[in-house]
Amino acid sequence: MCLLGGGRMKSLFYRLIIFLDTASEDDTNYNIAWYMAHNFQKVSTMGISQLAKECYVSPATISRFCRTLGYENYAHLKQECHSFSSDSKKFNNLIQVPFDMMKNNPKEATQFYAQQICQDINALSNKLDWKTIDQVLKLIHNSENVAFFGTQFSHSAALHFQTDLLMLEKFTMAYMEIERQLECAKKLDEDAVAIIISLNGNYALGSTKIVQYLKKSKAKIVFLTGRKDVDLGIDVHHTILVGDNNSRKTAKHALLTAVELMSLRYYSLYYPDLKNKIVDKL
Repeated sequence: MCLLGGGRMKSLFYRLIIFLDTASEDDTNYNIAWYMAHNFQKVSTMGISQLAKECYVSPATISRFCRTLGYENYAHLKQECHSFSSDSKKFNNLIQVPFDMMKNNPKEATQFYAQQICQDINALSNKLDWKTIDQVLKLIHNSENVAFFGTQFSHSAALHFQTDLLMLEKFTMAYMEIERQLECAKKLDEDAVAIIISLNGNYALGSTKIVQYLKKSKAKIVFLTGRKDVDLGIDVHHTILVGDNNSRKTAKHALLTAVELMSLRYYSLYYPDLKNKIVDKL
């Protein structure tokens, strides 16, 4: 099973953080990532030779690093840096809470945001198609090669699902780095299950090579999303909708709830004999 997910500018932050958290400081690419993390606005106006000079590497090394992060080339990465430097609402766009409300009355802002989250979670009873979910859980149970593909919060939800499944003696894969997701996609075959989690549906835009290999593999594709109108460019066998276009800012909470419900459903269907062995998680 594989997991896919994504965003645009936030995706660049996510990929850099993952790289800096997992790479050795002796790695040449670590210095490039460190420089970029401290100089987004500078990089947005730099040519590849100038960045290479600042990082004491060759332009070819910069190009390879860009591909390591999942970008086609330096121009692609630079474009995302530019979108950051020109966006005056870098953070306020992420949630539907008025900036002035949060600044002047954080308690009111908390209530305002919590109400949105509760509305989305309450709507799950009408959105979740349990017939489809049961078919997906059956695929997970019967396949020996299951992988999750995704980034940012989608990947966090995948890790949560992966952990629950492992507690129920079902091993799956959910690689964090884009490069490892790509290698995973290359190894899948028609008997595998690839689960793409992308609330906004943008994963395919930033991970075209992975999607191409998933198509080539002929693996069964499952898509968890918060949007109805997404075309991944490949045949999707099952789609699980956890939100809609009006709830994209809060759909991540509905996604996590859906994953927890799916874990419990898997447990109830396939491991009722383990009921007395499973302890409540804190």
